[in-house]
Amino acid sequence: MMPDAGTTLRSFYEAVARKDLATAKQYLDPTLTFFGLFETYRSAEEYLAALGGLLSITKRLDVETIVAQGEDAAVFFELETMAPAAAITLVAEWHKVLGGRIVQVRSAFDGRPFEALFTQKN
Repeated sequence: MMPDAGTTLRSFYEAVARKDLATAKQYLDPTLTFFGLFETYRSAEEYLAALGGLLSITKRLDVETIVAQGEDAAVFFELETMAPAAAITLVAEWHKVLGGRIVQVRSAFDGRPFEALFTQKN
C-alpha cells in the first residue's frame, strides 16, 4: 500500500531538515515540476540542485504543520537562513503526490530576502 500524501511529505521534509538530499530524492518523481516565486524547475534533479543551494545557507527548517487530503498535501514551515539572504520566513507549499512520490510543488513565501540571490544571476 502506498503512503498517503501527508506521510510522503512528512518523510521528505524530515530528510530535508537533516540536509539528507539522497534520502529526500526517494520521495520525488523524476519528472517533478516545482513552481516558485523566481524560477520553475522541470525535474527532480533541477529542484534538488536548487534545494541544495538553499540548504547551504539554512540554519534551520521547522515544519509547523502538514495538511493532507487525497493526493494533495500542504506544508507550512519556518525557514531561517543566513547571509546573503538572512531572514526567518514562513513558507507555504502545495504538493501533489502520486504513487508515493511528489510530482508537483507550488511554493509561496515572502521573497524579498531572497531576491538578490536570483537577480545576481542575470
